[in-house]
Amino acid sequence: MTTGAGVRAKGRGRGRGVLLPALAALATAQWPVLVHAASPAGFTIGLEPSYFTGRFGTRHTIHIYDLPLSITYRHRNLRLRIELPYIAVTGAGIVAGQSIIASTGSGAVRSGPGDMWLKAEYRLDRARGVRPSFEPYVKVKVPVASYAKGLGTGRFDEEAGLRMVWRAGTRVFPYLQLGYRIVGRLPALHLQNVVTFEPGVAVAVAPRQFLSVIVIGHTPIQKRRTAVASAILAYNLRMNFRWELQVYATRGLTSQSAAFGAGFGVMAHF
Repeated sequence: MTTGAGVRAKGRGRGRGVLLPALAALATAQWPVLVHAASPAGFTIGLEPSYFTGRFGTRHTIHIYDLPLSITYRHRNLRLRIELPYIAVTGAGIVAGQSIIASTGSGAVRSGPGDMWLKAEYRLDRARGVRPSFEPYVKVKVPVASYAKGLGTGRFDEEAGLRMVWRAGTRVFPYLQLGYRIVGRLPALHLQNVVTFEPGVAVAVAPRQFLSVIVIGHTPIQKRRTAVASAILAYNLRMNFRWELQVYATRGLTSQSAAFGAGFGVMAHF
């Protein structure tokens, strides 16, 4: 998920919101320390077709197709990442950062580039015994998506947070990520800043094979709406030095989340 996409759906009334967490971003680069250790220094390019569907707290079923392209650069403990998705949506809506905000509007299919996300994180130390590793991060949403098409808000979002990763033996890696996102304001939509959360555990089930269970979400992005939370089951296969595959499925835990989502990714390490 990625710990690292959404649209506004036709809602029950103007100015009321429903949310979709950034599950596609998570799937392309958010696995914790075991993937950091497995990836070689240098660049990683990832491409992952993803699909999400659900009512998101409205009376209408919404379908979202997401194709995020990500480029990650690693140098020792520093990790830099850029992601630019291409999205298509069936149903009315406007993308608000990585969430869905409900309102009335056209239900026509819309597509185009989504907003760009830039992220930097730094690992301060490795996990030892009961002490976790600490990995502070910052990320910024650059409003590339078309506001006229409803694919973006035209506003910057900024987030800062911390990820902590433990080592439970040599195969199990519990972790917790918490962040605070400053959401760019839009008139009459009553947007508010959110706290993001991402607890999870990754298990090395076999050589070069990792299974992750994650919960990802954030507090309400609009007043009078509920928080968003979804559970993710993901599988990563490192085929060789160059290529890595991953597949995941997600299930919404709240009425504001996608009812179901799935994605398949390919990563190339250089």
